[in-house]
Amino acid sequence: MTLSSDTIATGSRIDRLGQYMAERVLATSGTCVCRRLDSCRQSVLGGSRGASRPEAAFAAGQLSHVGHHYDLVVDGVPSRTLVIAMETGRAREGVTLKERHAEVMKSASLAFTERNPHMRGVTSALRLAAGRDPGADRDGEHLRLDGVRSPVHLFDAYAMANMRLCSAVVSGTSKSLGNATMSRNCAPHMAATINILEPTLCIVQGVEVHKALTALMTRRRRLAPHLEQARVAGVDTLVAAFTHPSAMRLTDHWGRLTSAPYLYETVVPTIRLAHRLITAS
Repeated sequence: MTLSSDTIATGSRIDRLGQYMAERVLATSGTCVCRRLDSCRQSVLGGSRGASRPEAAFAAGQLSHVGHHYDLVVDGVPSRTLVIAMETGRAREGVTLKERHAEVMKSASLAFTERNPHMRGVTSALRLAAGRDPGADRDGEHLRLDGVRSPVHLFDAYAMANMRLCSAVVSGTSKSLGNATMSRNCAPHMAATINILEPTLCIVQGVEVHKALTALMTRRRRLAPHLEQARVAGVDTLVAAFTHPSAMRLTDHWGRLTSAPYLYETVVPTIRLAHRLITAS
C-alpha cells in the first residue's frame, strides 16, 4: 500500500475554511461575529424571557482542527477522514484554526495512555481508518508518506470539527449545558465545513451529534448497522455513527483498549468496512 498526501489541496482547504470562519464565526480580531451568537447565549444563560443561570459559562468561537496532511491518498485513491463531535466543553474562547491544530498535535506528543478518553478513541478510529488495528504503540500512529522524510502522525492527517463552535458548561467543570438551539444554529457552519473539506469518511462521535447531523443528510443508504452512504451538505461520503468514546456506560465506552466491547464489536468492524469501500473505489 502506497501512501501520500496532497498538501497543496489541504492548504487550500485550510485557507478557504479560515476565510469562511473569519467572515461568519470568529473574526481575525478574536471577536465572535456569528449572527446567531445572541440566540445561543440566551438559550444557555437566560435573559429577558427566561430565568438567568449564574452557574453557566458560555465560550464562543472554538474552531476546528485540520491536519496538514488531511488530503491523504491511498494507492491513488483519496482518503479524507473527518471526526465530528459535539463541542470542546472548555471555557476558552476565540480558538483559531491554528491554535486548535496546536492543541491536537500536543495530544499527539503524548503516549496513548496519557491522552483523555476522547482522544484515545480518536486514535483507535484513525488507526482503523488507515487500515490498522487499535493499539497503544507509537509506530502504529505514524504514517510513512511518499515524498515526506519524517513520519507523519495520524493526528496531522485528519480533521476534527464540532457540531457546536461554542461551548456551554457548568462553570469550573466540563459538564455540558449545550442544547438543541445551539446545534441548530451552528448547522450552517458544519455544512460549510463539510462542503470545504469534502471528507470521504465522517466518524460521528455521539448519538446526539448524529441526530443533529441528519438535518444535513440526504440520499441515505444503510450499508451496515453503524455505517451509511449519504450526501452531507452536498458531499457524497460515508458516515460511521458511534457513541462518544468517553460514554459513561461500559457497554458504550470505547476510549480505552481493554474492557471495551463497543470498540471491538462495533467500531472495529464498521471502520474496517469503510476502509475497504474507500480503498476499493
